[in-house]
Amino acid sequence: MRISRRDLMRGACAAGALTLLPSDRQSMAGAASRADAGFEKPFTFVHLTDTHVTPKRRGDAGYRACIESIRRLDPQPAFVLMGGDMAFDGTYHTKAEFEEQIRLFKEVSAVLDIPWYPCMGNHDVLGLSKRRKVASDDPEIGKKMIMDRLDWKNSYYSFDHAGWHFIVLDSVFPVGGPQGPLYEVKIGPEQLEWLAYDLGAAKGRPTVAVTHIAAFCNNIQIAARPDSKGLGHIVSDTVELRTILERHQVKALLQGHNHRTEEYRLNGVWYLTSAAASGAWWAGDWVGSPPGYTVLRCDGQQLTWTHHTFLWEPHPEPADEVEREAIAAHKAFAAEQERLLEIERAGRKPWPKQETYMRR
Repeated sequence: MRISRRDLMRGACAAGALTLLPSDRQSMAGAASRADAGFEKPFTFVHLTDTHVTPKRRGDAGYRACIESIRRLDPQPAFVLMGGDMAFDGTYHTKAEFEEQIRLFKEVSAVLDIPWYPCMGNHDVLGLSKRRKVASDDPEIGKKMIMDRLDWKNSYYSFDHAGWHFIVLDSVFPVGGPQGPLYEVKIGPEQLEWLAYDLGAAKGRPTVAVTHIAAFCNNIQIAARPDSKGLGHIVSDTVELRTILERHQVKALLQGHNHRTEEYRLNGVWYLTSAAASGAWWAGDWVGSPPGYTVLRCDGQQLTWTHHTFLWEPHPEPADEVEREAIAAHKAFAAEQERLLEIERAGRKPWPKQETYMRR
């Protein structure tokens, strides 16, 4: 599916001051050359996730700065793969607030001169939460509202570009219950079956897939919480999903949701989590990665990538006391690390002398 551009090519975007800061690059090499496989010339594309567009905290202006940074990329990417959580949140905001968030996302995204492809995030649904602010029987509850507004036909789909195959997955699985409609974090059997046959039809073409909620995430180790099951950070049917990706030798699964850059390789598949474009929901970068996105390059059967950041100062709301404390703590931690680094580089601490033993 390729989203219609007629509605999305209109809108205004104010340019913001920004700097692109590429970081580490990783690569995967395929066996065939472009000439042997009939590939077109190399191309790039962007993985852009967790934009959480909102007028609060000047999140719409931050997203404009992000889009402007993508427009300044050279070479220009062929398209953008959205990674989900495009709007700030529809699960516990009012319908009117969610409507405005979607409108701003659509308006700012329209400035892109290239196609973009949506992916469903857990915050892109209306009212699938115990904290919902809409009636449980609202006709647009769930995925319908954002899909209608974005002219988005299917929540999971695939497309081809220049000899490569791309798959957009939906990791938000609606369920019913005594407290009204909710969701589970999983792909689900029907979509997994579709995925297997879609990959089969691709007949070995180099493939990249994208999901909002990860199949592979290291949050438990990062937080040093071995007692945590990590539910919510990965899809519950991750083994089934990963098995299909491995069987069909998918190059990479692009992930979002966790707001920090992670890169893992397992059984031939790269699992790449891009930084959130919104950082910590447009309130700094205290979750671990500054606001950014990933640029990927396809050359023959080779895939390489570079993580980019753009400058954005947080603008907390007057009531954002928790966020202000988190920003201050993050800055204090960074300053302390710089202080310790300077001390440790100045000279070795005098430890007790080691006796030297000679073998006789």
